[in-house]
Amino acid sequence: MMEFENVCDIRPLTDREVGAMVAVHRSDHGWTQETLAEIARVTVRTVQRVEKGDPSSPDTRRALARAFEFPDIDFFNKPLALPNPEKMKQETERLDRETVEVAIKPLITGLQVRELAEICNAAAFDRCGTIDDEAEEHFAALQDNFNDYGDVKDCYSATQKLDMNRSFLEIIEALQKAGFVLGGGTRQLRFVNDQWANKEPLRVTAAYIIIAPIDGLPLSIRVPRAGRMGF
Repeated sequence: MMEFENVCDIRPLTDREVGAMVAVHRSDHGWTQETLAEIARVTVRTVQRVEKGDPSSPDTRRALARAFEFPDIDFFNKPLALPNPEKMKQETERLDRETVEVAIKPLITGLQVRELAEICNAAAFDRCGTIDDEAEEHFAALQDNFNDYGDVKDCYSATQKLDMNRSFLEIIEALQKAGFVLGGGTRQLRFVNDQWANKEPLRVTAAYIIIAPIDGLPLSIRVPRAGRMGF
C-alpha cells in the first residue's frame, strides 16, 4: 500500500495552487466571481487576481476560506501535506518491485468460501478499514472454520460439505447485518529451499480473505511479492 506521508511534502501552497483551489471551490458552490467577492467581502478584482495566481495577503486568504466555511480559516496560509510527483513515481516503482496486485471479489455465498478453502494451500486474513468488536468475532469464527475445514476437507462427505456451506453463509449474513462484507482472491506462489533434496519449487495457491465495511470492499489489494504465509 502506498503510504501517504511517503509521497507528500509539507509546505505552504503556492500562489498558483491557492488560485486553482479557490476557483474549484467557487465552481463547486455554483458561485460567480462576483458572488464569492460579495460573500468574502473583497473586491471582484481581488478574486480575479487570486484565481489568476497572483500573490495575495493572509487576510485575503482568510476571507476566502471563511466564505467557503472552512473549519480552519488559515487553510490557504498554513503548510499542508501536498503530493510530490517525483516521490509518487518512486513509491509506485517501489510497490511494483516489492508487491503484487491481487484482484478481490465479493464472497456472498457459503459455497464460495468453502471452495476457496478447498483450492488453497495457504491463507491470509486481513481487514480493510475500521472493524468493530462484533464483526471481529464473526471474522475470527470464519478464520477458524476456514482453516479447520481446509485441514480435513478430503474427509468431508457431500452432505457434510452442504452443512459447511450453511455454516459459512451464516457468518456472511451475520457480518452483513453488522455492516460488513467479505472479499477474497487468490495468487499462485512458488516456495524454494536449498536444503530440499528435490530442487523443484513447491507450487501453492494462496488465498487472501478480507473484511471491509459495506461499500468499502476494494477491487484489489497489494501483497508482498516475497514473504511467509501460514499453512
